[in-house]
Amino acid sequence: MSLCRLRGVLAALVLVTYNSWLLWPLNGDSRVLSGYLSELAAQDQPYQWLFRLGDLAAAAVFAVIAVLGRRGWRRWIGGRAPHAAAALALVGVGTVLDTVFNLPCAESRDPVCAATPSLVRHLHEAASVLVSVALVALIALVALGLAERGGWTARVRAVAGFAVVVAGLLVFSAAAPALAPGTQGPVQMVQVLACSAWIALLAWRLAEDEDGRVKEE
Repeated sequence: MSLCRLRGVLAALVLVTYNSWLLWPLNGDSRVLSGYLSELAAQDQPYQWLFRLGDLAAAAVFAVIAVLGRRGWRRWIGGRAPHAAAALALVGVGTVLDTVFNLPCAESRDPVCAATPSLVRHLHEAASVLVSVALVALIALVALGLAERGGWTARVRAVAGFAVVVAGLLVFSAAAPALAPGTQGPVQMVQVLACSAWIALLAWRLAEDEDGRVKEE
């Protein structure tokens, strides 16, 4: 498979696998999107394995992009390519752990379960924090790499601004259950769509130079 076709396939796979939450109607409860998207994969939910498999598939795609990105992004972001690849790999690891330690229940619709102490819940939360931190670091590292190669350009400012927006969405979704219950789902939808589009872009930028031309293999 040619590099151009491979990067297109990887970008498409990111968008499909990381947005398995779009199959939420299978859950059968219209309230499901008021809680965290990970509640779709909770242990007491129908089709939980479908959503868990979607995340596992996404993590596998992230791993492939990260491996290729160590070298493939060098012409784009220079010496920050290995660091960005490591950050994406951590996103994948956190996504796997999110799936392994899935929530015991859909907490936004089960207050009794939500109030019950659970080690698995804490492990799930720790994995989610890892994903969140790694995602913001991934975007910030690309901005840093671009800045080191070309200065503080409009493109760098846009990427840095995107990192701030994603960080804001992540912080708000974490605080939403206490500040504005029921809004964490919609906020997380925006965040997941934005981050999947970003990682798809990273797949598309494999082996490109700073002007977006595909390097000849």
